[in-house]
Amino acid sequence: MADLNKLLTPIYLNEKEIRKIIELMFFSYRDFTSGPDKILEKIKFGRAHHRVIYFVGKRNNLTIKELLSILKITKQSLSRVLNQLVKEKYIVLSIGEDKRTKKLSLSRRGLELEKKLSEIQINKIFNVIKNFNENEINGFKKVLFEMIDHKNQNKFNEIN
Repeated sequence: MADLNKLLTPIYLNEKEIRKIIELMFFSYRDFTSGPDKILEKIKFGRAHHRVIYFVGKRNNLTIKELLSILKITKQSLSRVLNQLVKEKYIVLSIGEDKRTKKLSLSRRGLELEKKLSEIQINKIFNVIKNFNENEINGFKKVLFEMIDHKNQNKFNEIN
């Protein structure tokens, strides 16, 4: 277990302490994604595939435009990943109300992969936060939310 005296110090706004937070974010994100990364590697997918699968799974019939808005990537970046997911039958692409709108949904195969990947991360988070009280968890969520650029906080609120 980490020495909490090294994590929690009364002088918290100096550069050294902020760098410690940067390092905590790096290591925690690396370990948060490591389980899904192993599964994705076996099927020759990466984190971009995971993000697409996650958000398409979160909202059935998500449009490509909406997905681009959430991920903040270019059409070209999405195109390569999305084409692979469609070709390998993880995502179903359908035409929307007008012929220019394309809607995305997960196939049965995509649903199974999304569940497998998310269960790892849900369990990881649950096993950590079960040791904290509601105020501590809400404080953590507030810090994470405030790290999102203000204009992107609206996008977060839209999808939740």
